[in-house]
Amino acid sequence: MSTTLQDLRAEFPALAGGLCFLDWGATGLLARSARAALTSYLDELESCPSGESTWMHARHHETREAARRELGALLNAPANTIGLLENTTAGLNAAVSSIRLQKGENVLLAANDYLAVATPWKHRAARDQIELRWVAPRDGRIEVDDLVSALDERTRVIAISTVGWTTGALLDLERLSAEVRSRGILLVIDAIQTFGVVPLDLEATPVAFLAVGGHKWLNSTLGAGFLYVHPNIAARHQPPYLGFLSGRAPRGNWGDWFADPRSRPDESIVFPNCGRSFETGGTPSYVGAIGLLENARLLRAVGSEAIGRAVSHLGGLLIAGLESLGLAVVTPKEQRRRAGIVVFNAPGGPEQEAAWIEALRTQRIIVSRRYCAGVGGIRVSIHGMNTAEDLERLLSALRSLRG
Repeated sequence: MSTTLQDLRAEFPALAGGLCFLDWGATGLLARSARAALTSYLDELESCPSGESTWMHARHHETREAARRELGALLNAPANTIGLLENTTAGLNAAVSSIRLQKGENVLLAANDYLAVATPWKHRAARDQIELRWVAPRDGRIEVDDLVSALDERTRVIAISTVGWTTGALLDLERLSAEVRSRGILLVIDAIQTFGVVPLDLEATPVAFLAVGGHKWLNSTLGAGFLYVHPNIAARHQPPYLGFLSGRAPRGNWGDWFADPRSRPDESIVFPNCGRSFETGGTPSYVGAIGLLENARLLRAVGSEAIGRAVSHLGGLLIAGLESLGLAVVTPKEQRRRAGIVVFNAPGGPEQEAAWIEALRTQRIIVSRRYCAGVGGIRVSIHGMNTAEDLERLLSALRSLRG
């Protein structure tokens, strides 16, 4: 039996308890099935049910393998292209530190992008004397034409988010990928604000690296995320750090090796050329893997296409409702130009927006306020578990605040 959007909503009991949650782009809610799996893990930690403490590692090695498979399936990518890391920043840093660049080569960045995208490149530029080219937004949006116009023969990387975090404007990643493919330019993508809501097929739309934190639209625990690495890139760009758990044991599995009297630290470890080798290779977060696995299964059961259609429809309803109230909408109206984020402005500017958010919070309506480079406003994040009734509740409250 297929899993419906109603089934998805039922996984979040707070939504049935009066909470109007429209802030998935900040920190999502934990699904009921994920909470049950995490509780089971805590029970295991408390009781050592197997009578052997390192049993936990073998059990949740399989959990991590399953999480890689589920996350990869959502991207039409093999499981071994996925490395589990603690957040988007860790994934972006792994990408930045592994790409070989020469003095004077350049990287393109969006001038209104999220700090996690820009920060590691700023550090790399200062250290290695590479050039950063900041592409300015047009009406708050980054256009592919403007990115292409900024390229030259020394451009090696474009690092960018799939959606504007303060505008809700969706990047045409499919077109950008096609534009740079023949030029040998690497795409380093922050997809945290679209993963699971906007379908993405990495076979059809190849990128070099794609980083996603799990605590927003994936509704996982904080401190859990992943990095996708294209197989051709993994073969040529190794991470600058290695931990033994990212490699293969010299004999058997690591449990066997630890108990083998022949084991020595100078033995050779093989590190496969794949996304998994970009993990830190130390003792991992099993809590994070459990959260990622359970919520990726949930999204796959519903289908990112079904979620995407629902979110797009609800976004259109919200934009129409906001405009009927005379509120300025920052996010593009066209369905193909937006994802799950809709941003609008209060007539009184940022101070009034802050007051409105507090007033909404007293009514258990949860939204955010975000700005970058002077553009932004009240940010509403719509997921597949939201309904038209949620939006009407928000619009009714705004109508009262508008006066």
